[in-house]
Amino acid sequence: MGKFKQLDIERMNKMNFIENPLVTIIVPTYNRKNLLPMSVGSLLNQTYKNIEIVIVNDFGHPVEDVVEKFKDDRVKLINHDKNMGLGAARNTGLRNSTGDYICLNDDDDIYYDEAIEFRLGLMKRFDADIVHTHSLKAIWKKYKGEDGIERYNVNPFEKVLYWHSDFDRDLILIQNISPCNTIMFSRKSFNDTGYWFDEEMTSTEDHDMWCALSRKYHFYQSNVIDCEATWRDDGSQMTGTRDFSKNWIKMFKRWRHTANNLEYVTNSQNEMLKRVGINPKDHGL
Repeated sequence: MGKFKQLDIERMNKMNFIENPLVTIIVPTYNRKNLLPMSVGSLLNQTYKNIEIVIVNDFGHPVEDVVEKFKDDRVKLINHDKNMGLGAARNTGLRNSTGDYICLNDDDDIYYDEAIEFRLGLMKRFDADIVHTHSLKAIWKKYKGEDGIERYNVNPFEKVLYWHSDFDRDLILIQNISPCNTIMFSRKSFNDTGYWFDEEMTSTEDHDMWCALSRKYHFYQSNVIDCEATWRDDGSQMTGTRDFSKNWIKMFKRWRHTANNLEYVTNSQNEMLKRVGINPKDHGL
């Protein structure tokens, strides 16, 4: 089921888990009105019912009619009055959240029905503030409609295990360990860390946040697959093609000095940059 440290009886007796906690799931959306019902519907189908879903429309096509069709007061909609990007949308979700625990889900991804219940069970069992599970990569195939417009079929033609890594305090400074929708973190860890998503980052803003949280908290892992992330059949994410390298530079500069094994982290980060044609020395790395 997972790779967790065994807890002794004394620690079990000291657990401070909140009974029946409220869980917030933040769902940024932008011009994907056709996909949003799939994402939100998977959250409303959770076996654990004490949730709130905060949809943040980042100045995309109006989605009020989509939200109204759910007829569920657990769904909140926040509209940006200008396009601000994914980091800002996640921060708006955080500011408008009231949950004891927080999860992320993009508007083209889904949770399996027992995902929230399972993650809360891990939180309680291991007295954890952050847990992460595994995801499948659902690959969508492009097709041309009768109108001649190319679209993606909403029924994946293939599902494979998404990339993942065991948590390590230094490794997470080098690479992300899992998709953003696999992680649940406590409000306590968020408040204690005092860090927000970097709104200037055009990518890797989730990885940057995990680096911040990991400076103070351990990420407890389970090998259970409880969600899916959507990809195109050309190998790109549905969120589009984004340049990660310039954000790697920013993130490496921000967190490198916190490494336990600075030499290992430095060498690994620099090798990543070199592989995409960047000379680390040109950027003070």
